[in-house]
Amino acid sequence: MQTTQTQYLPRLDHLRFYAAALVVVFHFFHTHQGDMKANNPLLSLVDEGHTGIGLFMVISGYIFTVIAGEDKVLYWPFLRNRLIRIYPLFVFAVLLSLYISTYNDGRNYGAGEFLSWLIPFRSSTVPFSQYFVQLWTIWVEFQFYLVFPFLHRFAQRYGNRYLWALLAFFVLLRLILFINAGSVRFLAYETIFGRMDAFLCGMLLARLVHSPWWKSAPDKGVRSPLHLLIAGAAVIFLLHGFSKIAGFTELNHPIWIIWPTVEGLMWAWFLLAYVHCSWNIPGWLERAIASLGVLSFSMYVMHNFLIAAFNKLIGVIAFTGNPIRDAALTGVLAVIPAVLLLSMASYFLIERPFLSFRGSYLLKNKESSR
Repeated sequence: MQTTQTQYLPRLDHLRFYAAALVVVFHFFHTHQGDMKANNPLLSLVDEGHTGIGLFMVISGYIFTVIAGEDKVLYWPFLRNRLIRIYPLFVFAVLLSLYISTYNDGRNYGAGEFLSWLIPFRSSTVPFSQYFVQLWTIWVEFQFYLVFPFLHRFAQRYGNRYLWALLAFFVLLRLILFINAGSVRFLAYETIFGRMDAFLCGMLLARLVHSPWWKSAPDKGVRSPLHLLIAGAAVIFLLHGFSKIAGFTELNHPIWIIWPTVEGLMWAWFLLAYVHCSWNIPGWLERAIASLGVLSFSMYVMHNFLIAAFNKLIGVIAFTGNPIRDAALTGVLAVIPAVLLLSMASYFLIERPFLSFRGSYLLKNKESSR
């Protein structure tokens, strides 16, 4: 993850690739198998691969807080940087989606409708084509950008207790909505009122690992490969439990009140174990996975467009003769490489040329530098 503000952290790029890969395989798998509620915990990782979105949100909260440190985040320069980072490809995808939708339903969308989809708040007035239904998360992500400078400042002023209290407040809001309406899944899954939990967990983790206490505390196995193994197992079995209890398609289950918090803490734990693990990944492999992580945003934006074509041309490859395993294996071994090829083109032609326009958005905190 390369930024203009801090040193490069390649393992965060690893995690960004894993997050994108989870979502890619999830969407391909579900076009063929639907909601499985599999008995195999490893298949639950595929069946609930939408959790990659939660991992993306944790990474965002973590890295923004790490970059900011004790400095002040300048609001408009920060938003400008984020616009430059995500909007070129987002605008491209929205425009392509509207043209596709116009062709498919015969309606001529105007400039006002196009612009309404660029505003970072969900709208139901303009349908995305099936190829870009995942773009709703870009709005939620940008809503994080709108509030992060304030969250960072409040955390500096009031400490971590402010972030914990805000996390509890969002759980309370979902509980009240569930009591009122009998369902909270939409709020928990597709809006900032659910996704904020993961972002806050990332912020809290960053503040923990960069605190004076953390630096002075003895290493109690946090860097151990065994810790990473335990954190990875926790991810698999928590997702398996979620799948068995409710799963992605269950709209009215009360687990959606607390699942965003559990998911955020789960991925924050895994991020801690992975980024700080003492296991030395061979240099060539470290660089290779990190280079794939650089493509993660393009992977996320463009993958359904390619999956539709892949399904028409190839479909599920019969690796084993078992349709469930074959759908998962095809997603991992064939669809991800195909998506990566398209993502390389969109990254180098659309995303990367704009990155040089980014600038600094931090103001040195005089008190912290004394």
